[in-house]
Amino acid sequence: MTAHAVFITHRTKPGKRSDAEAVWTKIMKPAVEANPDHLAYVYTLPDDEPDVIRAFQLYRNADAAMAFLRTPEYLEYEATVTEHLDGPPQVASAPAAWVK
Repeated sequence: MTAHAVFITHRTKPGKRSDAEAVWTKIMKPAVEANPDHLAYVYTLPDDEPDVIRAFQLYRNADAAMAFLRTPEYLEYEATVTEHLDGPPQVASAPAAWVK
């Protein structure tokens, strides 16, 4: 298995999660849907944390994950969503040891 997992937590400014979600829906959702290297993508809005967004991404490999960060869509998303975030995202990644 060469898949690569990425776990992301965004903390939004108070009350700005829906604004950040709107940016994601407009820019990232179509980019992810069009990207054949995204094997899975889960975008979550925890009920008990109103200013948190968590995402799980599974890419074909680590190179594909890094390449996505250089796409025009990701760069536009990053520039646009920043005003709604309370700092940079928390990101962890690792090779997938097993995937069902």
